[in-house]
Amino acid sequence: MSRPRTSRPPAVHDRWNSSANEGLAAVHDVPADGSPISLHAVARRALREELAVQDEDEVELELLAFALDLRGHQWAAFYRAVLPGLTADDLVRRRSRGVEDKWEHDQFRFVPADPDSVLDFLLEEGRVWTPCAPALFYMALVREAVVARAGNPSGRLDVEAAERRAMERRTSPEAARVVEA
Repeated sequence: MSRPRTSRPPAVHDRWNSSANEGLAAVHDVPADGSPISLHAVARRALREELAVQDEDEVELELLAFALDLRGHQWAAFYRAVLPGLTADDLVRRRSRGVEDKWEHDQFRFVPADPDSVLDFLLEEGRVWTPCAPALFYMALVREAVVARAGNPSGRLDVEAAERRAMERRTSPEAARVVEA
């Protein structure tokens, strides 16, 4: 999860977002041969430019959803990327050596990819999230839970149970003491 750089005044809260967040760019994404734009290729470009995940790296990239914001005239493609050969330390080391789009984010926070950890982070961070980020993280958690159950859609129930636990930890002083121990 990352926080984009902003030139806004300090009185405006920064907005946290996903690890890679990319828009379409004619110079990068419109094929010279006139073939259709590949949203998958745009997602791979975002991973390369912002996280230094190279084309040679193993990436499980899956489109989870496509969203339209009719009021704001925006759209979003939500992807889940799993990097089985890279650790958080690998990504930090690569980023320290430079990335193509170094101004996109000024900070990354690595959170274990289990529902309890991610939901606690979303609830406790206390920052304003971009509109798409919580939905993206929730869908990624559900997809991971379904995969963990060998494709059984009931994996969603595991995330719903984690959501209830996270809300209890947030509102119950007794539960908070148990988590701290």
